[in-house]
Amino acid sequence: MIDHLEKIIKAKRHDTVLLFFTDGITWNQRPSDLAKVTKLQNEGFIARIYTIAMADQFEQDLRILKNEFAL
Repeated sequence: MIDHLEKIIKAKRHDTVLLFFTDGITWNQRPSDLAKVTKLQNEGFIARIYTIAMADQFEQDLRILKNEFAL
């Protein structure tokens, strides 16, 4: 999964915002992958990591991005 995410990061345009949505108990079994995703966010490659519990924040952020990019 991390390999796919890194390929997306390399292929995306610099001005493209990458949002990452994750949830579920499988992350408890893959803490090193979650740490890598968090590192990518801290380095600025991922704008924000969301979970299902953050659905309202996700919607709000999409509205903000819509306005910022005049969509």
